[in-house]
Amino acid sequence: MTSWKKWTSALLAAGIIVGSGAGWQESSVQAASVSTKVTSPTEVTLKSAGKTMTQKGLLQGGSTWVSLTAVKDVAGGTLTYDAKNKEYTLTAANNKMRISLADGSPMLRVNNYYPGVEAKLIQGRLYIPFSAMRDYLGVQGSWNGQAKTLTLSKVKQNNVTVKAATVKANVKNAEVDIQYPQVSGLGNDKAEAAINKVLKDETDAFVAGFKKQVSENGAATADRPYAFESTYVVTYNENGVLGLITQRYEDYAGAHGMTTRSGHTFDLESGKELTLNDVLQNNTSMRESLGKKVGTQLKARGGYLDGYTGLNKDQDFYVTPTGIVVFFQLYEYTAYAEGFPEFPFTYKEVLPKGAAPFSGVTAEK
Repeated sequence: MTSWKKWTSALLAAGIIVGSGAGWQESSVQAASVSTKVTSPTEVTLKSAGKTMTQKGLLQGGSTWVSLTAVKDVAGGTLTYDAKNKEYTLTAANNKMRISLADGSPMLRVNNYYPGVEAKLIQGRLYIPFSAMRDYLGVQGSWNGQAKTLTLSKVKQNNVTVKAATVKANVKNAEVDIQYPQVSGLGNDKAEAAINKVLKDETDAFVAGFKKQVSENGAATADRPYAFESTYVVTYNENGVLGLITQRYEDYAGAHGMTTRSGHTFDLESGKELTLNDVLQNNTSMRESLGKKVGTQLKARGGYLDGYTGLNKDQDFYVTPTGIVVFFQLYEYTAYAEGFPEFPFTYKEVLPKGAAPFSGVTAEK
């Protein structure tokens, strides 16, 4: 396991980096949640394509859990097992979800990005929460609480392929693993090139910064190696819009490494990167209201350092199937131990009544 994965795993175990998967759940499936006092699982009937599936879902720990095999059947992806590394890989919706059992308990990551989503071994089978299916694997669901039935279906996604590109940077005594997203299959060369340039330029700047820092700090040593790694995850791929998180980690053998995160939201017709104002349909009053709500929640958190006066001009955010997530960088307003403060809001909360997500976005011809 690379140093970045070790570092991230340690932070996850300590609760420092908190994922927002639970906050992304559809309200229809949120109703499937039961009291967290319930310890034994309750069976859930799963349906797909008008038929009852042989696999059963489970209600446990306040979430609806679905086995990996059932997820694969609905998502239409591939599921493989690496016996040597004790790792399952489920590929669907431009993401690779890996669940490792090497350390005894399941550790879940998506494209080497750790979303803070838990996987569970229940009655000898691997399960993930429904929210992880919706957020990363392109599966939506409808919950019938009376019948304890979850009806699953594949989300209609954009016709775009997102694959990892790599950059080689040979630095002595440094663990280097640079992966960043590139898109293809749009049928629009200009838009495709514009999107890929944004993502490549971001990575090139990161590489240049790392090399400059190595030059200033001096070479790493075998007993105090450097680390330089990047990854990404697709968070949204519907309605002509592509949402991504890119994340970079660098460690110069100090007290701890440093991670930076970016949210990207692209209009696939024009290749334009959308701002928070674009997503909010240029609603100034909503932006102000959102800024106040974020400020109230931020200041109520542990570890708040001071300095928040409102959303930034180029506010960090990303989009999900159910809404937007406003976030801040490490140390921006909170102590390091707080990780990335995230504030999710559903589309119903931030858009005019009846407005569809991204309906106000007009592609530049």
